[in-house]
Amino acid sequence: PTMNKSKMKNISTKAVPATAVTSVTMDGLNKVNNNLKTTLEESDRDRAIQINKLEEKENQLLDRLSKLDDEKHKTASANGKDDVSDDDFIEINAGGKVIAVKRATLTQLRGSRLEAMFSGRWDKKLDRDSNGRLFLDVNGDCFQAIVDYMNELAISSEDDPPMPPTVDDELQHILVHQMQLFGLSDDPQIDSNIITKQSDATILHNWLEEDESVGEMELLYRSSRDGQSNSAFHSKCDNKGPTIVIIETAEGGVIGGYTNTAWKSNDISASAH
Repeated sequence: PTMNKSKMKNISTKAVPATAVTSVTMDGLNKVNNNLKTTLEESDRDRAIQINKLEEKENQLLDRLSKLDDEKHKTASANGKDDVSDDDFIEINAGGKVIAVKRATLTQLRGSRLEAMFSGRWDKKLDRDSNGRLFLDVNGDCFQAIVDYMNELAISSEDDPPMPPTVDDELQHILVHQMQLFGLSDDPQIDSNIITKQSDATILHNWLEEDESVGEMELLYRSSRDGQSNSAFHSKCDNKGPTIVIIETAEGGVIGGYTNTAWKSNDISASAH
């Protein structure tokens, strides 16, 4: 069939040579490849710079560790021994009670005062008795309880640690003090001759936390030390912020109270929560 010439003009299109299309496509791919190559090269350079910085930091830390080791050896040479072993048996005179224990047992809690004291670094500075034993001016029964606890800790798993050391009730506050002295306890402490059990101290701290009165407790007044009079009490306790008063009766009972209002001499009955 025949077609009108005018219609043929309307539908005619210009043919694009295949070689031209291929040329445009290849140019675009080359540009993308060049961009990717440039990006990868820049990334490699940045990574190399960061690696160099990290290596410099690592070398600086290694240098500092080396210097610290040198200082440690110098300190050990001046104040202790270089040739100590975890298998050494140490004889300790703890307030007249002689205790023999392996060095490793006493040094297993790294960073504690107990570990530092018996690490060997300070052997020349520690006191000794007439028989050459290390001498500690502490209650021997309480220190024995600590050693027994450390022995149990050495053979226990992290998932099943031993119970904290215990002694008779009249010595419990001394044991608590020794645990704190040797850096073995994070339990809250109270400087009190009345609250001597750690469980009671923990209960008091929990009550204070419920009232949002958290922090360390400082002993302000002790009647046996400061005198049993109103003036002595107020001279120590006035304007000190929130306080706890603990009283032991003649019959051995314990009573007390907490106030979040500071004591004042002209307001003895200050209000409390």
